[in-house]
Amino acid sequence: MNRRQFLQWLFATASFAGWSGFPGCRSQVRFPVTILPVAGYGRDISRDIAAVLRRDGLVLQGKKVLLKPNFVEAHHEQPINTHITVIAAVADACLREGAREVIVGEASGHRRDPWFSVLNPSLRALLDKRVRCIDLNYADVALVQNRGKRMGLPTFYLPRVLTDADILINMPKLKTHHWMGVTLCHKNLFGTLPGIYYGWPKNVLHYCGIENSILDMAQTIRTHYNIIDGIVGMEGDGPIMGSPRPVGALILSAHSLAADATAARIMGFDPLKVPYLAMASQFLPGIQEKDVSYPAEHPRKFATRFACLDDLKTMQGGPFW
Repeated sequence: MNRRQFLQWLFATASFAGWSGFPGCRSQVRFPVTILPVAGYGRDISRDIAAVLRRDGLVLQGKKVLLKPNFVEAHHEQPINTHITVIAAVADACLREGAREVIVGEASGHRRDPWFSVLNPSLRALLDKRVRCIDLNYADVALVQNRGKRMGLPTFYLPRVLTDADILINMPKLKTHHWMGVTLCHKNLFGTLPGIYYGWPKNVLHYCGIENSILDMAQTIRTHYNIIDGIVGMEGDGPIMGSPRPVGALILSAHSLAADATAARIMGFDPLKVPYLAMASQFLPGIQEKDVSYPAEHPRKFATRFACLDDLKTMQGGPFW
């Protein structure tokens, strides 16, 4: 992305967020992040989600929408996955807002059998019958230029269901990560890449460097909206072997870095000390708290210092602590 493209993108983002101007002008550009209080997984939150999507200006009428949850394994006793009730609620919210088609897609990094992931009957039973589920590990692909070029790979094989979608809604789980510190919106994009090209668990991306891969995908894959399931997160040895940590909130934003930075602060991490988030701020806005607005609850109310491995404790800190 060159300087001219960046400025065009920034003006468009500012307009979408409902703010105008730059520092030193009439008002500072700020990027809204909504904290939606949700005490548990037992109630229907689809209307609440639809209201936030409307307020944030996400137009779904007549659109083909792809939902990308984190659904790596069918381990119901642990908070590994984006909860199935949240996936179903977002799908219902999209249909409520007039989406022409809603698809749930995931390329699990741990299971080759999609029964353990996006085709699991527990998820299918909750979804509206109009919603399709697609295992992205075996999807037809399109060759797309790698706009980041840190990995040494000139192109990505992206599922056609992703490249053909009008709207991509990224739906990660609020979790620690034993190597990267936190795994949120940007890391969740690993699950868009088909295992038949990138291996299990996405071996090619590991060989090229997880950090490089995250940053290249962040520049290549356009995410239109982000919803982080923080109703119950995972602390400790995440993203698979950790322990449940209730937070009681969904984190919603059209701005992926603002969402990740806010979520990291809630977890007790300083996003500027999480290397890949700090590097993403070179081309994405919203890492500084002063650049974020909170139209609903303030995230400090939900601050829940997550336990993490000793090697990651240097990433902890920030304004809530």
